[in-house]
Amino acid sequence: MSIWVLQQRDLQYRNLTLVRALKRQTVQNMHQHDLNRVEFYSKEDMAGPHHLSKGEHILRNEKKSTYKDINDVLELYNLKKYFDNELYLKSWTQDDIDNFKQKAKEYGKIVGQFFSILTDVNVVALYEQLLHGYIHSFWEIVNNQNVFKRISKPTFSKILESKPHSIHEILSHKGVVEYYHIEIKIFLLTYSQSAEILLNFYETENEPHRSPKFIPKSLTIADKENIISNYLESTDINLNYIGLIENVRNRNDFKISDKTRLKAKRLHKSEMEKFFADKGGMTYGVSISFPENAEKIKEGHIDDKLVAHYSYSLDFIKENNKPYLLFQNFKYLFEFIDNQNRINLVSKKSQLGLFERIMGVHSQNEYRIGTGFSLSEMTSQGQIYGYNIILTELNTSIENILHFAFTTAFQVKYGFADNARFSIPSAINSYFEKVRLLAPEFESILKQFKLFVEDGNIDFELLQISSSPSSIKDIPSLNPDKYIYFNTDNKEMVGCSNLFFSDQTLLAYVDPFKEEKYHTFFDLVVNEQISFNNYEEHQKPQLNHLIHKGFISVDDKGFIQITNTERLFVFKDLYDNEFASFYRYPIEFQKEVLQMANENIVLFESSLFSKTEQSYFNYFLNKSEFTNGIDLRNSYLHGTQANPDQIQKHEYAYFMYLKLLILTMLKIDDDLQISKAIKDGTERANG
Repeated sequence: MSIWVLQQRDLQYRNLTLVRALKRQTVQNMHQHDLNRVEFYSKEDMAGPHHLSKGEHILRNEKKSTYKDINDVLELYNLKKYFDNELYLKSWTQDDIDNFKQKAKEYGKIVGQFFSILTDVNVVALYEQLLHGYIHSFWEIVNNQNVFKRISKPTFSKILESKPHSIHEILSHKGVVEYYHIEIKIFLLTYSQSAEILLNFYETENEPHRSPKFIPKSLTIADKENIISNYLESTDINLNYIGLIENVRNRNDFKISDKTRLKAKRLHKSEMEKFFADKGGMTYGVSISFPENAEKIKEGHIDDKLVAHYSYSLDFIKENNKPYLLFQNFKYLFEFIDNQNRINLVSKKSQLGLFERIMGVHSQNEYRIGTGFSLSEMTSQGQIYGYNIILTELNTSIENILHFAFTTAFQVKYGFADNARFSIPSAINSYFEKVRLLAPEFESILKQFKLFVEDGNIDFELLQISSSPSSIKDIPSLNPDKYIYFNTDNKEMVGCSNLFFSDQTLLAYVDPFKEEKYHTFFDLVVNEQISFNNYEEHQKPQLNHLIHKGFISVDDKGFIQITNTERLFVFKDLYDNEFASFYRYPIEFQKEVLQMANENIVLFESSLFSKTEQSYFNYFLNKSEFTNGIDLRNSYLHGTQANPDQIQKHEYAYFMYLKLLILTMLKIDDDLQISKAIKDGTERANG
């Protein structure tokens, strides 16, 4: 019997960001390119040796008597930067380096002399001659040497008018922005990309090595909202940025009104409909069924149309028709939690695909989700819908089995408070009414458990004094040091972890396994015998680093071996899942974790929900952590939810609340079970 089928189109518009950016550059960028010129990007950039080799002929020849081409001068400026950062070619002798360092000092004088004669009269002509690769260097020198004081404000405006794309570079230089703040403000009020500049400054994720930007002080909050509003009415819009506007977080110096947000929401919806009508997209879906006479208790597969089919034995459910066992089906059948009782439904960085990580525009304040998360949500919603129908046929309900778990099973199994309460909505209530009834019960359960942890009992008179909602992160655990987290401040160990588990490492690419499609070094080393000498010389330093840190060794036959299985397993668990449950580990793994804590590799914290799980709850319940949160709690608390007659939306909200309640009960069950195991003297909690 098929219970639930849902399909969704993936948002394939994200690659439009890159396409539109390239088109804009083609239209606007009139500066020429010269791939033979030396450019300096950063000390860490891997292209450094290549650029240095391009400039070697300059270093080995005498400098010119005079320099008239601004690009020749800026090439010397870029070449000098390599020596400022002590970057040299391996082929150079010490005599070469000493000689070139002296020449680099002379290059600095040449640059200074050239820019000392840059004035209002010649700056426009010189800027026209500028190669694209030297735009950054030009404005960097103008800023650092205060050259801008010799360029009049009308002339600066003329440069911006003729080369509007230069604004992206200009905004990286504080002195220039402060000096020309009125001119830049006037420009931004009409520039087509100003809204995207503001959103990149205030809202999007900070990209590594991206230069900080500065916004002119004369641009007011009202000016900024006008820029955003005008952008929404323009023809040159980007769907990614429209989505940001709808959920942007207000700040003291950047605020978006509800009217503008609504405008963005409506435009985003209409543009999405147009996009899918024109270009379609990847369609995927979920099918949930509960067949009789099934050969397996549960099984699943994905068909050619990218529909995931999951089936669960109806006979198994009927044969185990007891309230607590029906409750446990959310773990063992539907896998809402894993073998460590971690919530499986959360969004994990490790599950985001490469393109999901790098494509599109993302807010620094958003809950990052990908196709895997969307499919997981569809699956869990389908499971709850379908299971609810099956339970109705068994003369019970999800609400009833949750009530039994919280008020009876937990008391019998773990000695939980015998006065715990949980009121469930009536079957005759509308979904709108059910949500309004279930939401405060969810809050009550959190508060009851909190009081039990703190006082060993539930005092309802004390509970009723506080009327404010409980913060998910403040719900404590009965168990100290419950969760293990990787210490991200330990950069050395973070680097080792990435070498093993990142799909971007080159250690997985080695003969004779290059065609085996291993995505990580860990996958390769646990599945194959790899000879150390098969690696290229440039790869061996990374392997030697892992050897030095005790992760791997080379045996007598030259093959790479793992030296500390327990430690590497913990590393992988934390890389994949972002946290681990200490008491769910075997005793030998617990000992290794304690040693890792002594070495400052991992940290312990204690709470009912892990940080990752807290984020999942906050995404659905409120907008305290994420600007793109569903905000279920606040919308029903403040009466901003959908109209009562929009049944489908309230049905979704109710089953979503029900899912969060199920997950909370599973986490309470886990916490109580661990506590009992510790009291009983069991080495680890099993379950």
